[in-house]
Amino acid sequence: MSLPDRAVEGGWREAAWQVLGSLFDVGRTRIELAAVELAEERLRMVRLCIAAVITMYLSGMTLALALVWLVLWCEPAQRLAALGGMVGLMLAGAVLAAWRWRRMTARGPALLEATLAELARDREALCGPQRFSDRSAMS
Repeated sequence: MSLPDRAVEGGWREAAWQVLGSLFDVGRTRIELAAVELAEERLRMVRLCIAAVITMYLSGMTLALALVWLVLWCEPAQRLAALGGMVGLMLAGAVLAAWRWRRMTARGPALLEATLAELARDREALCGPQRFSDRSAMS
C-alpha cells in the first residue's frame, strides 16, 4: 500500500495518533532532561555538604589548637587579652565564612534551567511567540 493510500485510509485519526505520539515523545524527553538536571543538582549539593563538613572540622580543630597554643605561649598576665583577641579573630572568620557560603550558593545554576528553557521553546513553537512572559503576568 502506498503512502497516499495509507493517508486516505487512516485519515485524521491516524494523524491525530501520530501527533499524540510526537507530543508524548517530546514530553518524555523533557522529563528525562529534568531528571538529569535533578541528579546533577543533587550531586552538587552532596559535594557542597562534604566540603562544608571537612572545612568546618579542620577549621575548628585549627582554631582550638591555635587558641591553646596562644594561651600557653603568653605570660599569665596577658592570657586574658590573648583570649579576647582570638574571639575577635574567630568572629571575623565566621563573618568571612558566612559571606563565602552566600556567594557559593548564589553562583549555582537555577534548578531545572535547561528544562524550563526547552519547555519555553516548545510553547513558542506550538503557540507562537508570547507577548507577555508568565512572570510579568503574575506581578
